[in-house]
Amino acid sequence: MTDESSLNHSGTDSHVAADSAPTRDRLLEAAISLFSKKWYSEVSVADICRTAGLSNGIYYRYFRDKEAIFREIIECYLEILASRLSGIVAHAEAGGIRAFVETILEVHREYPDLVSIFREGQYRMFEYERRISRLFADSLERIFGRTLSPSESVFLLAGTRFLAFRAVFNDVPVDIDSVVSIIRHGLFTTDVNTFDRIFDIEVQMPPVRLEKSVDQRQLEAGKALFGRLGFHEVNIHEITREAGVAVGTFYNYFDSKETFYAQVIHLVSHEVRSFIARNLDTELPRLEQELQGMLLFSFYVTSVDPSCYNIVREGEFVVPARVREYYDEFEHGYRKRIADMRPVDHRTASNFLIGISHFLGLELLHDGSIDRARNLIRELATHLRHGIDRADGMEE
Repeated sequence: MTDESSLNHSGTDSHVAADSAPTRDRLLEAAISLFSKKWYSEVSVADICRTAGLSNGIYYRYFRDKEAIFREIIECYLEILASRLSGIVAHAEAGGIRAFVETILEVHREYPDLVSIFREGQYRMFEYERRISRLFADSLERIFGRTLSPSESVFLLAGTRFLAFRAVFNDVPVDIDSVVSIIRHGLFTTDVNTFDRIFDIEVQMPPVRLEKSVDQRQLEAGKALFGRLGFHEVNIHEITREAGVAVGTFYNYFDSKETFYAQVIHLVSHEVRSFIARNLDTELPRLEQELQGMLLFSFYVTSVDPSCYNIVREGEFVVPARVREYYDEFEHGYRKRIADMRPVDHRTASNFLIGISHFLGLELLHDGSIDRARNLIRELATHLRHGIDRADGMEE
């Protein structure tokens, strides 16, 4: 077991003797193996015990329930991350930014199972997202020698974290020089002329079809059910009943529940991108288009279809190849629009921008409003244009 097994966390019985560590570690190892490959709701205490080669009764000597061991694994990850980040304090300024980016990438590469589990935990138990954001911010504030604003934290963390995810789970290369350059100097070469055209838009909602094909009815029914209940809590009978078709009809269009779920994610991708394309003012300069796109994405995930986050996140376990395609589709759109950008690696820049929208939407989904989105986006404009070099000049 890696060093996370030796950490002492809440959720375990304090009277467990010291010589019980091997049994406890076996349970943790089994849980990590299962939770990193399956959605939380799909894993049971019995599954963990069976994988560990232990009886169900032994489990409850160490953990009170399934959630307790899930939380302990997340605590393991946070403690490993905190230990790694604490080593950056010896670096200074520009070197500190590089060390920070490299540390996030290294932790993702070394502990992909823990990262995968945390990514579910940040949705399921949002207090962990708050904690990891604070952990990252503390490290960055030591590097910069000052308190960071909320918009600076989003700018510094969102793009870097998303790039690390894409690098490890989707094999997307990351150019660290480009990341450091974007953080320090910004990405765009032109300033915002006015925020009026960015924010003052009349949103056109997605059109409603009166006549829908049989497969479309099933996909929309599945999306609603999966978004509300999750993949493993929904069966084909429920999907077809919701769509108003016979069970046998399902297999005329889809080979399995998994292939159906992949098509649901394709539908989610199409609907999100179509909504943004329908409402985006393409006559705006490139930076202003980016800011308006962030606003539209935030509005979509908070007000139009909040379930899309959960559907895509669960898809990382159910149909990971399709989720990679989902992000690739967004990346492809970004890489076609490189006007007014600094000379950095365009693939890295595209995923950095996707990451900002992704985490901004997640933040607002759990704790925010469109007014808060406007304020954050207004401040992000400065960072995207000028970066976050210290006012007194950061040394090369």
